[in-house]
Amino acid sequence: MSVTIFPMEEQYKEYLIDESKFTGNADSISFPETESEIREVLERLGKDVKITIQGGKTGITGAAVPEEGHILNLSHMNKVKDGEVHSDGTASVTVEPGITLMDLKKEIDSMFRKTPVFWPPDPTETSATVGGVAAENAEGICRILYGPARDYIEKIRVLYPDGTVQEIGWGEKIVLASGKEMEKMDTVLGKEGITGIITELTLKLLPKPESLWGIAFFFRDTGEAGQFVDSLKEELPSCETAAVAAVEYIDRKTMDLIEERKPSMSKIKELPDIEQEITDMVYLEIQGQEEGIEEIAECLMEKAAECGSDPDEAWAVSGEAEIEKMHAFRHAAAETANLFIEGVRRTNKEITKLGTDMAVADAGFSEILKKSREDIAKSGLSACIFGHAMENHLHINLLPENKEEYEEGIRLLSRWAKETSAHGKVIGEHGIGKLKKKILGDAVPGEYLEVCRELKQQYDSVYRLNPGNIIETEE
Repeated sequence: MSVTIFPMEEQYKEYLIDESKFTGNADSISFPETESEIREVLERLGKDVKITIQGGKTGITGAAVPEEGHILNLSHMNKVKDGEVHSDGTASVTVEPGITLMDLKKEIDSMFRKTPVFWPPDPTETSATVGGVAAENAEGICRILYGPARDYIEKIRVLYPDGTVQEIGWGEKIVLASGKEMEKMDTVLGKEGITGIITELTLKLLPKPESLWGIAFFFRDTGEAGQFVDSLKEELPSCETAAVAAVEYIDRKTMDLIEERKPSMSKIKELPDIEQEITDMVYLEIQGQEEGIEEIAECLMEKAAECGSDPDEAWAVSGEAEIEKMHAFRHAAAETANLFIEGVRRTNKEITKLGTDMAVADAGFSEILKKSREDIAKSGLSACIFGHAMENHLHINLLPENKEEYEEGIRLLSRWAKETSAHGKVIGEHGIGKLKKKILGDAVPGEYLEVCRELKQQYDSVYRLNPGNIIETEE
């Protein structure tokens, strides 16, 4: 049976926007269920029609939002194909790109009951698709222990604009026209769909840790919270049988946004209310064997107390179900910031998400936090601040309420990007898409853009796939 290509009518309007609230236009949309159906769509549309690849639409840079042409939505390609356990206790599973993180976890738990394993990348947006995670090279909150998603993708199958298909694994090299050599996997991973369409991924799974603990420390002084994080950066407690997997920061404004909406959020509504005197929260997750976790937790309690946090006020949880609640609370930071922007857009459709994905790893956390707050105050803006504390990788979400504040926010983000580009990462795990490209301008690293241009010429010289992402569409 032939795949249907639908004209872009009112019922498909939701596919013209993502979580950034960046909106676009398209003439048609399809929902292929197989690789052969994707190829059929490409052939039927012809080479002149631009195609935007789309998954769960959970991105915040407009990468999955079309500028024109056709939307190729892969959410119906959501099956797990096969899996196997290896002699070293790890496992692998082959999946289609449209499977969500939530469904992937359920399928893995069902498939590997006798040998519990998991996929380490853990973006808190569980409705994100695996294909989207790969396209952005997302990392998640447990990155300090496990690293980026690319470390847990063993192979990918890619359909190119000319209809050819390749299976790619690590160790395969490609030489670009400039003479630069790179991993062939990296021509696709993190490249936001500009080179090819991922139709299948083989994922590396690790044995589940014996135990999981989460501890949320609360502070009544931002300086003390910063001091606590800086002390962890100097010496993170560790032992042979357990390790800290996550250190996440959340400020008071973020907590206020979460508390306001908490009653309607089923996963977190039973969590205790946070006292108004609390100014900052630092959440840590520890994984490993119980005895080792207890040893690390004791060290963390002592460090937190030395920095002014009352151990009796801390939230301490254990077990997968309780940890999921803490992940949901952390995800609510991003979700409620997005909902704020959604509310403002009811009166001004020009406003989009304005958030940072920058990191300056060689500075103190206190220093970065203090400067960010001062810059926000000088700009007369409101913002919520949360993110990955150990790398100073803060996701600062500006909260403009009108066009003037929105434009001031763009100026502030541009200035931050230029300052960061000299000694840090302007783009961490969210990608560039179409929105960040407009906001950040020439602050995006030129070397990275040049590599992307070369890849585009090599794999999609007519600029058919995901036009507008990362680099300008060729006229």
